[in-house]
Amino acid sequence: MSDTVYVGLGSNEGERENHLVAALSALSRIDAVAVLHCSSLFDSAPVGPPQPRFLNAVVALECGLPPQRLLCILQQIEKDLGRTREVRWGPRTIDLDILFWEGQVVADPTLQVPHLELHKRRFALEPLVELAPHLRHPVLGMSVKELLGKLAPQDVRRSEATWWPEASYSSNDT
Repeated sequence: MSDTVYVGLGSNEGERENHLVAALSALSRIDAVAVLHCSSLFDSAPVGPPQPRFLNAVVALECGLPPQRLLCILQQIEKDLGRTREVRWGPRTIDLDILFWEGQVVADPTLQVPHLELHKRRFALEPLVELAPHLRHPVLGMSVKELLGKLAPQDVRRSEATWWPEASYSSNDT
C-alpha cells in the first residue's frame, strides 16, 4: 500500500539549487518511493538567526514506507549532502521535512505530521499549493490554499530554475 507524501526541501548554503537537485535525485533512488511531482523553486528569507536566503521546493512522493522509516532515510540524505545540526534553525546545505502524509496524523517525539509549523510558513505553503491546493490539513480542517490565504505577507518569491525540473502540476487546480 502506498500513500502520497509531501516533502519540503530547502537549502541556504553553497549552491542551493544543486543541493535541491541532489536531494531530489536521492529521493528518486529510495526503494518503495516514487517522485510524482515537483513544485517550482521559491526564494525566501530565513526563519531564525541571521543567515543567507533559502531556496525551497516541495515534492510529492508515492511512498510505501512507514513514516519513521522515511524520516530516517531523509535524515541520512541530509547527512550525506553535508547537513550539520549545530545551530537550531541555522544555515544548512539541505533540509528535508515531511510536511503532509496522505490521510495520516503522526505525533511522536521524533516526528510530527502534518509539520507543526506548516500553517505559519509561506515558503512551504506556496510550493505545496502548486501541487495540491485542495489538500486538507487534518488537524486544522482547512485546505492548504485556505491556510496560505490567511497568512500575512512574507518575503517569499518564485525563483527561476537552472537544473531543477520544471514544476509539474496541473494549473487547473490553482
